[in-house]
Formats: sequence, structure tokens, C-alpha cells
Amino acid sequence: MSLAARLMNVFAVPGEVFEEVKAASHSAANWLVPVLIASVVGVASVIIVFSQPAIQQQIHEKQVAAMEKKFDKEVQAGRMTKEQSDKALETMERFLGPTMMKISGSISFVFYSFVRVFFWGLVLWLAGRWMLKAQFGYLKAVEVAGLAGMIGVLGTIVSLLLRVNFSNPAASPSLALTVGEFDEKNTLHMLLAMVNLFELWQVGVMGAGLARLARAPFLRATLPVLVIWTIISVALGTLSSLAVRLGS
Repeated sequence: MSLAARLMNVFAVPGEVFEEVKAASHSAANWLVPVLIASVVGVASVIIVFSQPAIQQQIHEKQVAAMEKKFDKEVQAGRMTKEQSDKALETMERFLGPTMMKISGSISFVFYSFVRVFFWGLVLWLAGRWMLKAQFGYLKAVEVAGLAGMIGVLGTIVSLLLRVNFSNPAASPSLALTVGEFDEKNTLHMLLAMVNLFELWQVGVMGAGLARLARAPFLRATLPVLVIWTIISVALGTLSSLAVRLGS
């Protein structure tokens, strides 16, 4: 199976792909190419989203409101004059324009793409060794995480389409779509937003890869991956909701 075939077949027959990965010698292309694809798609997505006038306006209004509130507190506390507050606000607005959002967002996405594959590779490797009592190399687990990341690439494309269509920078293929009026201060809404359907699919594919590497049943191999993903999702959803409430 060629690399291109592995990248495509991971959507339809991941078990066959990972069976070949287990039998073959280590190949860095199995994780590096998916990460590079994810980075390119992610950067393109960031640029397109932050080029939408409606989205730019939404983000600008939120940023300005947050800064105004912060500077007003400084003025009321006597640590800053009104003139200094206005000047600081004007300066901050220059650094928070669309160009800076595109640059910072692109860098963050590339960094996230590389960190994510090694993090999930570590999760798979530790789960295999400690819970499934299997012996396989860490880099094999990284290959599985990398190939499974192609599901995330598709998820990024779908998220892009949703954000452009709804003019919402936070729109994603998650359970939050079932909420009529999404409220960032509502912890339940934020938790629903963390249940990304493509991430769940990716968890299942990583579980299939771990099952092949460890020669274990699919459900037994997938459970620890699902538990870690759930813990991370609940923590991020709760923290995001708390941050919004504290900032408002």
C-alpha cells in the first residue's frame, strides 16, 4: 500500500492500514505527511475565516469590549488616566487587527498539529504498555496517531465551511449545533461544543490502530483513548466557560 493509499484508506478501512503499519518498518512519512497536510489546511482555514468581514467585526467587537472593561477598571482604580486609557486602547487595536489574527492563528495551528500527533502517540503507547500489556515502539504509535489525523483534516475543512456559512468563528461539527441560541457563558453549551463529531471519529480510528498494534479487541483498545479524550474535552469546555464568565 502506497503512502497516498494509506492516507485515503484510513477513512474507509483503517484496520487494514494499521495492520500494514504494524508489519512494516518505521516510516516517518506516516506521521509527518499528515501533519504537514493538517498544517497547510489549517493555515488556509485560518486565513479564509479571518478574511470574512462579518467574522472580523465580531472578533473586533469582543476584543474592544474586553479591553475597554479592563482599562476602565484601571482608570477607576486611579492607576491610569482616561487619556492614557484611550491611547492604550488605540495602540492595542493596531496589534489586534485581521493581519495579526491570521499570523498568530496560523502559527498556533502549525504548532498544535505537531504537538497533537506526539501527544496522542504517547497516549497510545502508554495505553498499550500499561493497560494492554503490549510491546511496540513509541514511533509506531505516533504513526497511528498521524494517519488518524487525516480525519481531523476533513474535520477542519467541514469546520471552515460552517464558519463561513454561519459567519461564526467558533462554529464546528459538534453537538453545539443542536443548541438554538449558543451561550459561551453556559458550561453545558461549551461542553457540547467540545463534542466534535470528527474528533470522536478520530478517537475510534486511533482505537483501531491501537488494537492492531497491541493485538487487542477494538473496544478494549479504544476505551482508554476515549477516556483521555473525554477528560480533556470536559476540562477545556469547563475552563472556556469559566474564562468567558470571568471576562464578562
